[in-house]
Amino acid sequence: MRLKLCYLTLVLLWWICSFSLSGNAEELSNPGLSQQDPLKTEAYIAPYLLWTLPVDRDLTVGGNGVATETFRGTNIKSSFGLGLKGGVYPASTGGVIGLEGELFGHGGKLKTPSGSFPSADADLFVFNAMLNLLARYPGERLQPYIGAGIGVSIAQIRDMNLQGRFGTLTDKAGDAAFAYQFLAGMRAYVQKDIFLFGEYKYFGSSYEWKSENSSGGAGPTTSLNFRSHLVVAGLGLSF
Repeated sequence: MRLKLCYLTLVLLWWICSFSLSGNAEELSNPGLSQQDPLKTEAYIAPYLLWTLPVDRDLTVGGNGVATETFRGTNIKSSFGLGLKGGVYPASTGGVIGLEGELFGHGGKLKTPSGSFPSADADLFVFNAMLNLLARYPGERLQPYIGAGIGVSIAQIRDMNLQGRFGTLTDKAGDAAFAYQFLAGMRAYVQKDIFLFGEYKYFGSSYEWKSENSSGGAGPTTSLNFRSHLVVAGLGLSF
């Protein structure tokens, strides 16, 4: 089921990006300002930087004959990341409702308090592909907007050192999982068809990393309910 959701989301992302690139070019009557014509379809593309503020959640390890252990006080460190998004506001919605596809990734680190047992120390890398539904106020210069999205999150845990009653887990593992987000932001046009934007996201996904035992069979599963606040800033081009 999880793989089917991932495949469906990637197909939808391909469709919206293709549609965005084929959208009609926007004509502005006032140079230097973004006076959007509601009768025109607007498409855009925008790279951005992001900063994560993860919500600490307990890490667990268990299953396949191993009793579940919880790593209390697991801390996920903040990190920088990069993203790229593109979208379209169809003329049929009056330029108010839009669809957006985006790709973004960031790092992180899992760490339990010093001296705790069981203990965890690992690097985390997350890459996301999301499809968002947006609603905006199509102002001339400022455009506030809100939205929500679903997609696929690919998380890799690397250089891990997890120690508990089950023994020690090392090496690396990856997982692809369903993801969701809620967002709110503001565009500010600085020149014709060029805008700056800031955005807040609340992102969530749940990962399960598989392992092998010493004989090569299925070992315990490492699980994490990942939740994070994201602060985004970028530059966009509409056309």
